[in-house]
Amino acid sequence: MRLTERRRVRRPQPKAFSYTADFSNIEKWDPSIVASRRIGEGPLGVGSRFTLDVRFGNRVLPMTYEITSYEPYDRVVLIGKGATLDATDEINFRTEGDETVIDYKADLSFHKLLRYLAPVKSPLMKRTGRRALDGLVAALDR
Repeated sequence: MRLTERRRVRRPQPKAFSYTADFSNIEKWDPSIVASRRIGEGPLGVGSRFTLDVRFGNRVLPMTYEITSYEPYDRVVLIGKGATLDATDEINFRTEGDETVIDYKADLSFHKLLRYLAPVKSPLMKRTGRRALDGLVAALDR
């Protein structure tokens, strides 16, 4: 299942990128994330890892994300692994006028029996994705 969203923010591209690429911030803008923490230290980049507690229905499940591509201020790709699904989040940034355009694409792959429920869950997952990006805009425009 693929989710795609585009948003515009008034924050400069370098700051929007730095905030968004650091998934330890995701709990501040994605309502489906209960908690997020960075694993390890050092500069943010390829290999940086995060653990997230994700609300999935009435359960909270852990996922681990790792940055696999990091092009400062332009693009970041994170791969997430969990018990019920895997995800690839690709986030691209560009400046248009005095705004930063954020193109967010998430490819979700459900495990086991949940893969058969993907068509049923698709509207819910898309709504969750829209709310997450709305939260990102609110966080960046503060």
